[in-house]
Amino acid sequence: MKGLTMRRAAPADAVPWPLLFDADGPRPEIEKYLLRGEQWLAEQASEVVGQMVLMATRVDTWEIMNIAVAEAHKGQGIGTAMLKKAKALARQRDAHRVEVGTGNSSLRELAFYQRFGFRIVGVDVDYFVRRWGKATKQNGIPLRDLVRMEMVLSRDAG
Repeated sequence: MKGLTMRRAAPADAVPWPLLFDADGPRPEIEKYLLRGEQWLAEQASEVVGQMVLMATRVDTWEIMNIAVAEAHKGQGIGTAMLKKAKALARQRDAHRVEVGTGNSSLRELAFYQRFGFRIVGVDVDYFVRRWGKATKQNGIPLRDLVRMEMVLSRDAG
């Protein structure tokens, strides 16, 4: 990807709230994992075009808590580059798996993660209803459940 760089966010960086909200909410929930996780920024020409937040959730597991690409930059491989970065970082930290959760109605994201090698390992029924107090709609489908996915990292791959 031409001109794309990725770096860990520094304390002085502005928090890219619109990107964070594109993938999750509400703000108090995002703030909790921002404090405990690592935020990585994808930049082109000094513009933040994507971001992800990674967090160790168990000894051998890293979870992608939030990942988003700016609307004008979707379909350009930025999301794939961020997933590759997440996978590489997990391996560097001796993790055995990378996890991610997405909504049952997030059709584009479900396909994206599965194409990258994630597999569905569970469903947290009514997760979003509990979190927000109601079901919203996405792609004309009630957003109710969190689909949990994981990718097991082979020990011998680089």
